[in-house]
Amino acid sequence: MHQSNMLMLCLFVVFGLSINVCLLEEPCYNRCGCDFSVIKKLIKLEEEVETIKDALKEVTGSANCKNVAFRAQLTQDLGSVTLGQKIIYDSVELNLGNAFHPFHGVFTAPCDGIYLFSITIGNSNRSGVIHLKKNNVTIEYAWAGHNAGWDMGGVTTVVKLNAGDDVWVEGRGIIAGANSFDGIGARKHTAFSGTLLHAL
Repeated sequence: MHQSNMLMLCLFVVFGLSINVCLLEEPCYNRCGCDFSVIKKLIKLEEEVETIKDALKEVTGSANCKNVAFRAQLTQDLGSVTLGQKIIYDSVELNLGNAFHPFHGVFTAPCDGIYLFSITIGNSNRSGVIHLKKNNVTIEYAWAGHNAGWDMGGVTTVVKLNAGDDVWVEGRGIIAGANSFDGIGARKHTAFSGTLLHAL
């Protein structure tokens, strides 16, 4: 049999065009003239190609999500808010990747990954609580103003998100914004920030 025809026959066997499974065993050499070592190399090559494809998908996904970070703050008091009211931050100083939607106060994960989020609240003699929500489930909370004088609360956490998951902040009680009582400029002590740590 001509060498090119033998190669075509081997490919015919390797890539499933024949239902005779035993042809992938050593007797194949005697029955159809295939070099079994070539068949094994072709099978290994096909497996390596699939591995490379999977690696490229992972790298491409990571590249699309490599710059994701935001920081949003309040510049003025919201006053008293009811349970479940979403906080809309009026100052967005950072929004790499545009995953944070300032008009709705919602961060939408652009890809699967591990994310870091931080929320803070500051009040004076007026109690307030903020809840960090993931798809309408509270994952962390912080409070301030429960003691005499001015105080501040906050929390930072790590969350696994899938692409399309939403994260936002809801308030209850008094939610203060910024102040400049110390003469050094406004302090935006109620804030929401986050960043992608690692794409999955």
